[in-house]
Order: sequence, then structure tokens, then C-alpha cells
Amino acid sequence: MPPRSCIALSALLLATGATALHAAEPMRDSAFYAGATMGASRYSLHSASTPTPPGGLQRDTHGTAFKLYGGYRLTEHFGAELGYAHLGRAKQWTMVNGTALRDEGKGRAFYAAATAQLPLGDAFVLHGRLGVARGKVTGGGTQVPATQGLAGSATGAIVGIGAEYKLTPTMSLTGDYDHFIKLSRQAKGGMLTVGLRANF
Repeated sequence: MPPRSCIALSALLLATGATALHAAEPMRDSAFYAGATMGASRYSLHSASTPTPPGGLQRDTHGTAFKLYGGYRLTEHFGAELGYAHLGRAKQWTMVNGTALRDEGKGRAFYAAATAQLPLGDAFVLHGRLGVARGKVTGGGTQVPATQGLAGSATGAIVGIGAEYKLTPTMSLTGDYDHFIKLSRQAKGGMLTVGLRANF
């Protein structure tokens, strides 16, 4: 899903939650929750237009991703969340003085976000996240200048949307898409994951 669509839907869900703070009484069972997800990531790389040299290994902008997170529901519709996301490895070629050099790195991010939930019936819930993330890509090509390499760190926004299905009163099956506006100077990325959430 395009990042702009994610931002719009997350903002709508957050607005719903903010309205609920004034229009509804707080949940009696406001509670902590924690979850874990796993899936796939896709990077958007600054030097992705550099062609693969003859005989070279192909560029790879997809990785294996996972996310660990926890949060607190302030009301039925509004809350806050902290999390750690690992986006896996990315590989690309970048031009340095007319020569294509291989560059690669592993991306991760810590984030803090406001959350909003929109219940649809007794078991199905839509949710969104909007916040700030500190991203970092480690690794990089040894001959690639720091200004061109994937490695580095950056602070940017995180926007996310998803859904959950309540299997039991305390356990839910989740599906999420999260987009990190910046992981480093040269990289940003998104991740599509499924997982489980425990409500305490």
C-alpha cells in the first residue's frame, strides 16, 4: 500500500481515537498488551537505479522482517505503543567514480507511536499507528563512501495500519503494514507482517 494512503488512513484512525477521548467513557478494562509479528520487508534505496554489472549478483531489496512491541490502551479507541522492528538485509550496487560497487546492510528501528483502534463487531478491530522512529542500517560496502552507502542512522516518521481478530478475550491474530520514512540517509522501507498479540 502506498505510504500516502497509510498516512491518510492512520490519521483517520487517530482522529477517531482522539474524538473518542471526549465522546466516550474510558474503558474499565484498559490494559497493557504485547505482541510479536513476522513477515517480509521491502526497501526503497537511493541508488536503486544503478544497473547490475555483467556477472554481478542481483540487487535485493526484500528481506525477512519481524517486530516486537508493547503498548497501553488508554481507552477503547486510543493508546500508545513502543516497538522494535528488524527489516532484514538489503543489497544494491552503487556507482563510485564510474565503477559499480556492491553495498549491503541490515535495517532496524525503534519507535514510539500513538495508536487508534476502530472495533468492527465483537472480534474484528482495525488499528493504526503514527509516531517517530529511530532507524539504523549496519554493514555497508567497505569501498563505498559513507555519503553513498546504505549504512547510517536517521530519525523519521512511522505510519502503520493493520487489523486484528480476537481468538480469545486475551489473544488476537494480527496483520500489519508499517512504513519507516527514514532508516538511514540512503534507505527507507516498509514491512508486511502477521503475528499474535496478548492482552493483559
